[in-house]
Amino acid sequence: MTKEQGRLNLSTMQFQRLMNIVHLEGVLFGLHKAKEANKDKQEYHKYDILIFKEELKLAELTGDLTPDLLLKEMAQCSD
Repeated sequence: MTKEQGRLNLSTMQFQRLMNIVHLEGVLFGLHKAKEANKDKQEYHKYDILIFKEELKLAELTGDLTPDLLLKEMAQCSD
C-alpha cells in the first residue's frame, strides 16, 4: 500500500493504534522466546496464559485483519 500510494498519513488515534500493535508484537515475541528458553523446566507452561492474554489484546486492535487490509482500514479511518 505505501509503495503504491506513498506515505501513510494516519490520524493521531490510528498512529497510536499502530504503535500499540507494534508494541504487542514485541511483547509476544519476547514471551515466546522466554517460553522456549524454559522448554525443559516447570515454568514452560506458565507463559501460555500470558501469551493468550496478549494475543487477545492484539486481536482486539487488529480485528484479525491481514496487514494490508488493516493498513487500508487505518488509512480510511484517518480521512
